[in-house]
Amino acid sequence: MKPELLQHSQIPKPLHGLAPRVIKGQDWWDVTRQKAYASTNYHCAACGVHKSQAKEHQWLEAHEDYVIDWAKGSLTINKIVPLCHYCHNFIHSGRLWMVNKDNPDKIKRVLEHGIKICEDNFISVQHYTLDLADKYDVEHYCGVLKENITECAEWSEWHLILESEKYYTKYKDFEEWKKNYES
Repeated sequence: MKPELLQHSQIPKPLHGLAPRVIKGQDWWDVTRQKAYASTNYHCAACGVHKSQAKEHQWLEAHEDYVIDWAKGSLTINKIVPLCHYCHNFIHSGRLWMVNKDNPDKIKRVLEHGIKICEDNFISVQHYTLDLADKYDVEHYCGVLKENITECAEWSEWHLILESEKYYTKYKDFEEWKKNYES
């Protein structure tokens, strides 16, 4: 198990829509994610649950394990890892909220699941995830993960690194990004 996966930062806005499955295509993605699932004998890499025992959906989802360099504007994909639906949604708490605004019970269940794993493993949680937990009255006793971002790259410098290749943002600026997500 690698519960620290639950500490991943949100994908920086300039890199939204620039996922490995988009870059490499569906065939590459299907092969890669099936290898990831098999690599843990079909258990979630964060919480350890077998896919047959996972909450809500009895399958695994592929997640990019990555490192962000805020100063250089790079997001480097280390590998693809299998996660249960709840762990994956916990990491992407912004998306969790956007997709499930009308389903507060699901938001609470996902947050409770992820926070319990973090508390059981004595790891801190991203501040925006704890803000969401507060909004939905989910108790938590874990610490807040402090990201020490002192310098941040310009929008146009942001790139994703996958298999040693660089892929640059598809949005020229924040306004273009915003317009895409508002439509």
